[in-house]
Amino acid sequence: MNKSIVIKIGGSTFGKGETVIDDIVELQKEGRNPVVFHGGGNEVTSWLKLMGIETQMVDGQRVTSKESLRVVVAVLAGLVNKEIVAQIQAKGGRAVGLSGIDGQMLEA
Repeated sequence: MNKSIVIKIGGSTFGKGETVIDDIVELQKEGRNPVVFHGGGNEVTSWLKLMGIETQMVDGQRVTSKESLRVVVAVLAGLVNKEIVAQIQAKGGRAVGLSGIDGQMLEA
């Protein structure tokens, strides 16, 4: 079968009792190739506050300054991404954590 399936994990719900990690591992066992995209806005906001950087929102969207971008990348590509990878692996799945900047996969 080996069909890819895209899964989006919302940062506000991750770790709150959902079964998404189990579901990802089960899809792998069925021969599917899940590709996971994740959020993490709440975690970013917490770290920005910890670093003393004000979060600016416009129409419900974060305005990312150069100063805050460093924290955003560290939190999303580092902390959140690696936590998801570790949880998938702990359940017997296979996972590699990448950021869109890795290998110039995404350009914006």
